[in-house]
Amino acid sequence: MPEPRFPGYDVLGQARHWDRETTAVVYSRTGPQPALRFFTPAEEATARALLDLLLDHPAPDLLPMIDARLAERQTDGWRFADMPEDDEAWRRTLRALDEDADGPFSSLTEVQQRALVGRVQELHGEQWHGLPAQHVWSLWTRYACTAYYSTPTAWNEIGFGGPAHPRGYLRLGVGLREPWEVADAHSRPPRPPDHQPPGPVPPATDPGRHSRLRAAAETVRANAAAERETRRSNESAWLLPRDGQGFDHTLLRDMRRYQDSDEVDLLIVGCGAGGATLAQRMARRGWSVVVLEAGPFWDPLADWVSDEAASHHLYWTEPRVVSGTDPVPLGSNNSGRGVGGSMIHFAGYTPRFHPSDFRTHSLDGVGADWPLDYGDLRDSYRRVEYELPVAGQYWPWGEPHAYPYPPHPVGGNGEVFLRGAAALGIEARVGPVAITNGRFGRRPHCVYRGFCLQGCKVNAKASPLITHVPDALAHGAEIRADCMAAAVELDRDGLARGVRYFHHGREHLQRARTVAIAGYAIETPRLLLNSANSRFPEGLCNDHDLVGRYVMVQGAPQTSGRFDEEVRAYKAPPPEVSTEQYYETDPGKPYKRGFTIQNISPLPITWAEHVVAQGHWGADLRSYLSDYVHWATLGAMAELLPQPDNRITLAAETDRHGLPVAEFAYSQCENDRMLIRAAREVMESILRAAGAGEVITIDRYAHLVGGCRMGADHLSGVVDHRLRTFAVPNLLITDGSVLPTQGSANPALTIMALVDRAAGLLAAGERSGLRAPA
Repeated sequence: MPEPRFPGYDVLGQARHWDRETTAVVYSRTGPQPALRFFTPAEEATARALLDLLLDHPAPDLLPMIDARLAERQTDGWRFADMPEDDEAWRRTLRALDEDADGPFSSLTEVQQRALVGRVQELHGEQWHGLPAQHVWSLWTRYACTAYYSTPTAWNEIGFGGPAHPRGYLRLGVGLREPWEVADAHSRPPRPPDHQPPGPVPPATDPGRHSRLRAAAETVRANAAAERETRRSNESAWLLPRDGQGFDHTLLRDMRRYQDSDEVDLLIVGCGAGGATLAQRMARRGWSVVVLEAGPFWDPLADWVSDEAASHHLYWTEPRVVSGTDPVPLGSNNSGRGVGGSMIHFAGYTPRFHPSDFRTHSLDGVGADWPLDYGDLRDSYRRVEYELPVAGQYWPWGEPHAYPYPPHPVGGNGEVFLRGAAALGIEARVGPVAITNGRFGRRPHCVYRGFCLQGCKVNAKASPLITHVPDALAHGAEIRADCMAAAVELDRDGLARGVRYFHHGREHLQRARTVAIAGYAIETPRLLLNSANSRFPEGLCNDHDLVGRYVMVQGAPQTSGRFDEEVRAYKAPPPEVSTEQYYETDPGKPYKRGFTIQNISPLPITWAEHVVAQGHWGADLRSYLSDYVHWATLGAMAELLPQPDNRITLAAETDRHGLPVAEFAYSQCENDRMLIRAAREVMESILRAAGAGEVITIDRYAHLVGGCRMGADHLSGVVDHRLRTFAVPNLLITDGSVLPTQGSANPALTIMALVDRAAGLLAAGERSGLRAPA
């Protein structure tokens, strides 16, 4: 390697300022490593040679970390339909390298090894030893980058500030450094800048509208009302420990507990955005509530760390299969596990849907119309924004509205976005994020440590664990962690009578008068399909073959630009600034619907995956990564259209409980591809206009929804506008699987607003055909 970019920098010198849990996991990578348990001696030799090539002879011994993951099956869970499980894939591909070498791969010269490995990368869409070469390359580089860029050695090499909890970051913005951070001594880019001018940007489809006087008045009103109104109906923020840290364990100790034989008023499967909101609302209204959650009951202080690699346990890692012409990788990006669901590791970005989202078929001839409109959710949006609470500037797009908290200060990444947008005449705003700007109840202010996607140890970022679960427990709800739902059981009269579930290897049946499923876009359809019976042989509520269909993701390309200044994008929340001026359909374009743009802030492992996607590996990869502090990144949310063949079905394989696992098939249509290209072009222009000397883009997806869509009747949907299933009157679905369209907005806020509305209707007695609570 060339001369260090950050001479004298030692990230471990700051370890005395880190929390105990994070310090432990980081130091575990620096000391003696355990003996290998997965790789055989022959596989070890080949794997070491492969890692040396992929990462240009890294100093740390990385193989024990990869070996431990495979031995303990700490994989991402999902796999491509044309690939075996990761452990078997590693064995097969290492054996294939030896076969290509006509002997031990490790005995070849490095030039010969490089030629063989390079051939795998170049094959891309072709087969290599019976496996798709691009998926083999993804397997190798994903594990290699995770292992290396989780080490302090790599952090020193790229200038990363490292874990910053509980101290946080104070010096946000382009060119600013903390006292312990070291300036880049050799800030020349890895390759000469191309200095391409920004391309033209299309006209705004929603230019935004508001008067300054109205914006100021509504913002003041929201700020004054939020805390007072929230405390009257949800005291969660005041039920945390007095210092605002962690979770009050007395709530768990004193939690009401029901017997399986007790027929509770409401049984909920899943404790994420939908399930936790419903539990809190109905417990407040005096219903007896039990929640079954497949994952653990998290303690933010003890269970979460400011570390990418050690946050793997936050994600759903049970087996899943992905297929289709454009398969969707799962895991950290779109699947949660444990009390709080995927909002535990979401970025905190909480925009509303636009009024047009509820009438896309009527307006644009695509998608589907919802059986409700924006006005039906207006009060629920405001109520949930107050509870989270949401911070941001007055929002001029869609239906203009204020937020209860002012915007956060902007880091370097956000500054770059604002600079480029202003140069092109694009309206951009700071927010909206569900992160406290100032104290809220006992929740503390954000410290801008940048690890929002790894769980907020500070309790500043909202998640149902701290925004709704405490109040639910205080009002008598029981939350049973580590309980995997197996099937919804029906009585002879066709009503739901309870849910079969597994807890510590034993099967139970919890009885209930009303059942709500909130397992999200994969697990909810899977549970219904696994609940097939003589009345519903193709799956519960699946008389019309709608369960599992119309699953959607958003096209989420990420575009990065290289700047001469130090951006240090890892500081502050990952989303800070956004624009929605391309949200609506442009009648002059060949595609329908639109996209939004926000800044995002990939941490080192994620950034390495970006660079690998551009074809860089070996010394080239290390050189690019050493330039980490100079890059700013934008991400788009493009509304991809619902299609019936994008669906969840049951795969042939089963999980550890013997339940068939989900297979998710996904393929883009031409409208999707055109929309993603349009979003990429605008992001590239923004970064060019801000002064980027080089721009790169990676294609990806975000935010699963759909699979049990709402409809006006049983022929068009699985549930009605009250989220009650048409087929089983006392069965509700209260999660993102009910969304008929995706929008260009992150879905968490809309999911919570839908459930808030449904809970109000349920409590008000609009439950014809439902069993009323005792």
